[in-house]
Amino acid sequence: MPRSMVVPAAVALLSFGATLAQEWSFSHTKSIGRATSEYSHEGVHVVINYDYSQRNHNTAWLLVDVAAASRNRFVLHKTDVHLTTPDARELNVAPQERVIDDAAVITMLLQNASIFRRPLTSYFNQRGRVEAIRFQTTPPGKGTVSDESTVDNDHVTIGPVLFKNPEGNWKAGTYRFAIDNDVAKAALPIRLE
Repeated sequence: MPRSMVVPAAVALLSFGATLAQEWSFSHTKSIGRATSEYSHEGVHVVINYDYSQRNHNTAWLLVDVAAASRNRFVLHKTDVHLTTPDARELNVAPQERVIDDAAVITMLLQNASIFRRPLTSYFNQRGRVEAIRFQTTPPGKGTVSDESTVDNDHVTIGPVLFKNPEGNWKAGTYRFAIDNDVAKAALPIRLE
């Protein structure tokens, strides 16, 4: 490679590295125990728990329990929530059709996870008032599905969110759970062992 091309290539590589490092920073977050992360900034408060999935990620499915409240009201759309893998692939919340297709696997996952799941409302002042996140129905096929939930300061918006990895399982590493819309820009770590 000619010397005149080495310097621009090095600068571009350093710039990409700085961008990636910034993307993977988890500012305004703290870890609570092994598998609970909390984000709080500019009136947006999000808590996630993935205790079961942290140690049991040898299937295509990852279970994340999510709770959120916000001083500024917003509608949380299913498309606002995504998971970025350690190799920078972005995965959306699994569609209900995939949940139904794998109903037996999801049902077993939820049964096995039941003793690991934690009540997340205790991290919020609005404990007695909740609205369910219904991006998917769990167990599969029971109840209604909605692509949106209201997040505000009057209640806690809470529920399970399932992601499906097309590779069939989840490798150990740090993943980035994100809620990204006009009001909320929350990024929380999910560390799988």
